[in-house]
Amino acid sequence: MDQFIGLFEDFLLKAITLTENIIAMEPVSEVDIESFTANRERLLLVMDQISRQIDWNMVHLEHRQDLDRRIDYIKKLDEKLVAKLQEHQAEVRQEIERTVRSRENVKGYNLTDVK
Repeated sequence: MDQFIGLFEDFLLKAITLTENIIAMEPVSEVDIESFTANRERLLLVMDQISRQIDWNMVHLEHRQDLDRRIDYIKKLDEKLVAKLQEHQAEVRQEIERTVRSRENVKGYNLTDVK
């Protein structure tokens, strides 16, 4: 039982570290986002499997409260992460719009008239 709680704590720490790192990263690339989401998804799946092996009624109340605080911290990090990803999405959208406008402007030139 204690080994599963220890594993769960380790994976909680890894989830916190991983999320804090991606939030702190400037600039964020598409490769970073894809890698982060794939790794985090696997991490959360493992945490889910570990938590199912734990009889939470046997865990001391203080320890459960500490784990709950860590989980709440991850939720707060997730809110920051969502805001950062929305900013990144807006930046990418603007870049695409600029590229499309530039392309349209170049289409308007008739280069055969240039001497």
